[in-house]
Amino acid sequence: MIRTYDSHYRGECRREEYEQIDSASWLQYNHPDRWPLIWHVPNELTVDKKKPGWAQHLAKRQKMGVKNGVSDIIDFGAIRGAFELKRLDRTQCKVTKEQRDFLKATDASGGFAAIVYGFEQFKLAYADYLIFVAQNS
Repeated sequence: MIRTYDSHYRGECRREEYEQIDSASWLQYNHPDRWPLIWHVPNELTVDKKKPGWAQHLAKRQKMGVKNGVSDIIDFGAIRGAFELKRLDRTQCKVTKEQRDFLKATDASGGFAAIVYGFEQFKLAYADYLIFVAQNS
């Protein structure tokens, strides 16, 4: 099951990267015991097709194992948690097929998978994740 955390807010909101920064800072401060096994996978890439070598760069990343769709925050504790962070207003962002596939694979392997719209919703999702870990460990 892919859980969805949405406050149903619609309107102006910050870009996803700021939701990511707040979420990571909150985790580091509030869960220092878990922090060593939590990370962000920077798999977002903007390609300037005017620059020489862009196609080779993408091919090299693929050979190195960089995958599209890996969730924004991964908790690699005893039970994996994958959190796909999005902007607070879900109408201003999109969850890709690759992102859904990664979350489905996380769930299928016994992990906790969530799509989260905004920092406050991330905190709720992480609390549910910790309950999930306690119940399934």
